[in-house]
Amino acid sequence: MGFFNKILKTFAYNGWPDLASSLMPSTKYEWLTPFSLSFSSFTVLVQIFFGFDALAFIALLVVMLAELSSGIIASRYRKEPFSSMKLSRFSFKVAYYLVLIFVTNSMANSYMATNQDLASTIFHWLHIFLTVQIVLENIVSILENVAVISGKDKTHWISKIQSKIENFLS
Repeated sequence: MGFFNKILKTFAYNGWPDLASSLMPSTKYEWLTPFSLSFSSFTVLVQIFFGFDALAFIALLVVMLAELSSGIIASRYRKEPFSSMKLSRFSFKVAYYLVLIFVTNSMANSYMATNQDLASTIFHWLHIFLTVQIVLENIVSILENVAVISGKDKTHWISKIQSKIENFLS
């Protein structure tokens, strides 16, 4: 936990409450608390923007955070210093992933609302494809990091999975 507090300090946050206050400044004012974003509002916004229920969105965030944390641990095992550049690259990657998911979902919904079935179907398919691909890429990265952490070659777990799939298909 101290490591994550150290990361927060590099962004001038004095801890988790300071970050939370920055993300939701209305929580500092008691009279605004009823107007703060509730969980039900969160679920509605996630559904509108990304096309997921809250649990799926939380799972997406968890897999991304697992990639980040396993990557940090793996870099320690490789004796690489922590780099804010790598954290920035990860942040940009997450932002781009979320933009791709948001745009394809929004386009599918927009075309569906105007009864343009072909365009809606194409963007809906693209939304599903990109979401699956993004989650798979994160899982592959986590498996590579876990292999490094456990002292194995980076491709250890991926090779095992490929072998199982090949055996299943043959």
